[in-house]
Amino acid sequence: MNALPATLPGPDYHDPAVYALDREAIFFRSWICVGRTEDVREAGQWITADVAGESILVTRDQEDSLRAFYNVCRHRGSRLCDGDSGQVKSAFRCPYHAWTYTLDGRLRGTPHVGREEVSREDHGLWTVAVDEWQGFVFVNLRRDDPPALRDALAESEGVLDLERFDLSGLRRGFRSVHEVQANWKIIVANYNECLHCPTVHPELVDVVPAFRSGVVFEDGRSDGGVSLAEGRRSVAGDRESRHLLLPGMAGEEASSYFGSLLFPAMFLDISGCEAIATLVQPTGPTSCRLITDYLFHPDSVARADFDPSAVVEFNERVAEQDNAVCERAQKGVMSRAFTHGVYPQKDAEVYKFDLHYKRLRDTYRSRSQEAAESRCSG
Repeated sequence: MNALPATLPGPDYHDPAVYALDREAIFFRSWICVGRTEDVREAGQWITADVAGESILVTRDQEDSLRAFYNVCRHRGSRLCDGDSGQVKSAFRCPYHAWTYTLDGRLRGTPHVGREEVSREDHGLWTVAVDEWQGFVFVNLRRDDPPALRDALAESEGVLDLERFDLSGLRRGFRSVHEVQANWKIIVANYNECLHCPTVHPELVDVVPAFRSGVVFEDGRSDGGVSLAEGRRSVAGDRESRHLLLPGMAGEEASSYFGSLLFPAMFLDISGCEAIATLVQPTGPTSCRLITDYLFHPDSVARADFDPSAVVEFNERVAEQDNAVCERAQKGVMSRAFTHGVYPQKDAEVYKFDLHYKRLRDTYRSRSQEAAESRCSG
């Protein structure tokens, strides 16, 4: 019998040094989803997002362009904006010394400090690359030029195929936030396999019968979807959904479920009447925050009797089940006995993620060492 592939070693899920490397090699060099364009539709609307401990400010300027900055004043480093969202008229004003910045990040005012003392041209907000895809806003914290967002998304299998459902026009019907005591990679690994589904998710396997056998793909389908139970158009408690089908949904796809990981840590789950987007935000070596947006056809959300509760309650039950076993796994991998685990065949997607993750992490570490040695020799 051939030896099974090994998981990451235990310390990769809890060592502070590995977490510091994950921040630099993965989260500060990848396109990270931070919200929806509906949150920054007008000039001056803003949101903040946590990217592995870095607070990022996203807004829309007077020219209707998305802008993103580190949420840091250039004077003495004060946090610029508090809270998750808000709106300003034409400028951001630091609460500490009242330095003000235009919506495109330029330094506009320095009260009680003369123009001759500070070069306003050289002290605008630190910028961050920002782009949008299908109504989702992404940022990239790389110091050099990042690859195009769509090119990066193409590296996540099946993601660009989801464009046929026209997610850009959807509207949020509900948002949930969970704090989970588990490393972000444990959360991703759990999403990428369904061997746990028959044990952990009795409600889910009734709705998605293929999951009952522990698989994530359905034999005989080439579109990446799996069939819902007969008569369903929604992954929800109610068999008959009152919500409109998503744009682009028809035929077999309207009674199917599609799930994709947008590397490194965003889940996108789509069925006939809803799209569920989950952002995994690391908050430490052994913790993360899950932000889940429930998206529906805009005409459904606009109805006076719009009620997303059936979808929300079902998915939140599944999420709570997942979070509980992820926290259980976190406790186990911190044992001195856990050098590594193993991946049987149905864990293939988890294994593929690990290989990609290790390749990026090791490449970054190798290049950093080479750069350090070059500086020392110079």
